[in-house]
Amino acid sequence: MPRRMPRPEDVSRDHIDATVMGFLNGERDLEWTEVSLVTLHPREEIRIVLGENAERYRAVGKKRFQELLARLKAQRVPL
Repeated sequence: MPRRMPRPEDVSRDHIDATVMGFLNGERDLEWTEVSLVTLHPREEIRIVLGENAERYRAVGKKRFQELLARLKAQRVPL
């Protein structure tokens, strides 16, 4: 049975989630995370993923998540 390729938007959303979680877990710094998100993904897609997972992100690292939101807001990511 042939394997189906994942949809591009699913791959993008998984990458956004992994990038945010990497930052929240202290694996990446704020600048790297910000640049990675805004250069690789549409701002609307970032907004959707952050909205869908906001509670989980806050549970992992509320202060770091707030820092990330502030930086993304400065980059005109609609939050």
